[in-house]
Amino acid sequence: MSGLTTMLLAAAVIGQAPSADAPASQPSKKDAYLAAKAEAGQGRPARARQRADRPVWAHNLRTHEIRALTGPAGADTAKERSEFFRCWFTLEGGPISAELVARVIAAAEHFEVREVRVISGFRHPKYNLSLRKKGREVAERSQHTEAKAIDFFLPGVDTRALYDWLLDTHDGGVGFYPVSEFVHVDLGRKRTWKGT
Repeated sequence: MSGLTTMLLAAAVIGQAPSADAPASQPSKKDAYLAAKAEAGQGRPARARQRADRPVWAHNLRTHEIRALTGPAGADTAKERSEFFRCWFTLEGGPISAELVARVIAAAEHFEVREVRVISGFRHPKYNLSLRKKGREVAERSQHTEAKAIDFFLPGVDTRALYDWLLDTHDGGVGFYPVSEFVHVDLGRKRTWKGT
């Protein structure tokens, strides 16, 4: 801290005004306040700080549950992640990793949105097989069956822009479904594909 800032802060805490012998080029109260804030690491404008402090919420479209992914109420334990991203068909959970959820949160924060809509997380192998038999676009050895994938979209964000960002920043699999308007992100090897 600069000597002048320290003196002003000490005077405010003690309740004394600076001495009359202080230099005539004292900063204004506003300048002193802004300098103290910047030195304390809080130099961001109040609105940006408030926006960063708001949690990212996830809405599971299959189970109709809503849960904070960040903040004090965030799904930050393995049990909470397993429960929230569970297979909607069997209601069984899988060990969705914190790394995978962090990738989804990073996407929301990058695009400055506070809601993630989840289409699929863990998918039970029996349910995956039934989808394949119905001709759906699911891999035989889907990363979903290993709890290593999430299908999601961000309301108000162009799906192509989300896909492009994930391609640039994610080291695993990224799928693009332009007709259904969602992306797939997984922890498998780096690859990409386009579905419907």
